[in-house]
Amino acid sequence: MGLVAGPLLALGGMAALAQESSGEIARGAAVVIDQAQVLILSDGQAPQDRAISLPLHWDIAMPSREGRVEVRMRFDAPAALAQQPWAVLIPRVGNAWRVEVNGNLLQEAGELDAFEDGWAAKKPAWVPIPAALLAPSNELKVTLRADKGRRAGLSRVLVGPSRELRARRAYEDWTRVVLPQAASVLSLLVSAFCLLLWWQQRDRLYAAAAVGELAWGLRLGDTWWEASPLPWLWWSVVVLLLFWVWTAASYVLVREVSGKGSRLETRAMALLIATCPLCIGLASWQESSLLVVAWMATSLLLWLCVIVRMGRNAWRQPSLPRWAIAIALALCWLALTRDVYAGRASTLLYEESAWAKFAAVTMALTVLLIVGLRFKRAREDLVTLNHSIQHRIEQRESELKAQYARLNLLEREKATTAERARILRDMHDGAGAHLIAAIHQIESGDASPAELLETLGESLDQLRLTVDAMNLPDGDIGGLLGSLRFRLERRIATAGLRLKWRADELPVLERFGSTQMRHVQFILIEAISNVIQHAKASELAIRASHSGGQIHLEVRDNGVGRGQRSGNGLRTMRERAELIGATLALEPASPGLRVLLALPVAEPPAVP
Repeated sequence: MGLVAGPLLALGGMAALAQESSGEIARGAAVVIDQAQVLILSDGQAPQDRAISLPLHWDIAMPSREGRVEVRMRFDAPAALAQQPWAVLIPRVGNAWRVEVNGNLLQEAGELDAFEDGWAAKKPAWVPIPAALLAPSNELKVTLRADKGRRAGLSRVLVGPSRELRARRAYEDWTRVVLPQAASVLSLLVSAFCLLLWWQQRDRLYAAAAVGELAWGLRLGDTWWEASPLPWLWWSVVVLLLFWVWTAASYVLVREVSGKGSRLETRAMALLIATCPLCIGLASWQESSLLVVAWMATSLLLWLCVIVRMGRNAWRQPSLPRWAIAIALALCWLALTRDVYAGRASTLLYEESAWAKFAAVTMALTVLLIVGLRFKRAREDLVTLNHSIQHRIEQRESELKAQYARLNLLEREKATTAERARILRDMHDGAGAHLIAAIHQIESGDASPAELLETLGESLDQLRLTVDAMNLPDGDIGGLLGSLRFRLERRIATAGLRLKWRADELPVLERFGSTQMRHVQFILIEAISNVIQHAKASELAIRASHSGGQIHLEVRDNGVGRGQRSGNGLRTMRERAELIGATLALEPASPGLRVLLALPVAEPPAVP
């Protein structure tokens, strides 16, 4: 509805103004002058003085020529109305002009002697007449400068009291100035909007709409902008090139909305678009508009075929954008066809305003509708895609969570298995070894009950220490030593050893977990067991200190000094020290043997 509401309101306003102005003129003293005597002065021809019926269309009366025209008209001013403000209203006049009443100059615009000047009249002329210059019978003289191919001429002239012409003046200003300016601004705003959308989305439809509306908006500016920025010849080339750009952009827009045409249509349009600059260049060089007119006629014929094809496609596959652009282009085609005929072949239509600038409003609104629908669809697709991506992300997150749960379960099972293996290993190396020794003692029959009881007690101590290691805080070497003393002190005393204990305050080893703590515990138990079983010592000293970024643990006896320098026990001690990044050393103590275990406080550097 909005697509046609704007043009209909504009046409309704124009019709109301036209009806009001016609009523004012019919009822009052204002007259419409349509008969005149003209004197035509053109280079290469003798002066022509003859009576004509207005309007005067110079390009038809004197094609491909330039010259000057003096138009003389008569009108009466009743004495009863002569004291009222009078005016002359000329809806269309050009290119430069001068108005005189009874030999007195009233107003002029442009340079009458500067042919092809950049300035040309394009707005209605409103010329007040002082009451002192009026007589019962008056002569109105309009002098024109007429450039070739520039639609010079003179429409019918209205003369009368100003109040009776006021409505007609508003109508002419509305149709020839206000509406074309509004259409230009609308096209430029639509172009800017489409350009912004293209900048964001890089859609060819937005680019074609932006370029087409920009070219059409600038071209419409030529219908009301009187002072062209370039000399007339060059400015006319620019205006024609703007129409060429609009043609190319509109065809791209048609292909994006209504689909591609046949190969013959595509080639014909490509040839038409490619030959336009050539025709404009040759026409400018020859100073003749025939090539441009021929190109325009060919363009209208080819566009008619395209519009018929668009209507057929819209009928077969109905959609609002297809019907809208087909109707808008059909209106533009009718308006342009009428304007070409009016400008090249009809004198009677000279004073009527061009239709294309009104049809341009419908085209601009159609482009705005199509672009808006495309943007709405793109936004909906984006929202749908966003929801789809969100759903896929949520699904993927769910899968990752399930996979993480499975991996976490496997990791826990792996950790449990590793812990079980460690406990079994500790039991095998500790309590298991003592139980095997007890079995051998029973089988051999050589061991006394006290010896057997001692072996079983050692096995029990190993089991208790294994359980203690599970409950120790990670990295707390001081706590581990305290637990070790608590479990082994009675056994050490039973073995006849005097215990010397010295433990400084030790830092917590952050990188040591339960596994590393168990390795440290086993090394110390193995060292103490070696002293009890093999050293034949009377004294056992255990020291713990912290210096040089290391925790130093020392087990020392005053025995025979041999101890266990080889075998499974020592090999297992070295393997466990290597697993936790510690250093194990056995040194003679004079007397006895000293076992040194150095634990680095910081993480040891990785080996490259």
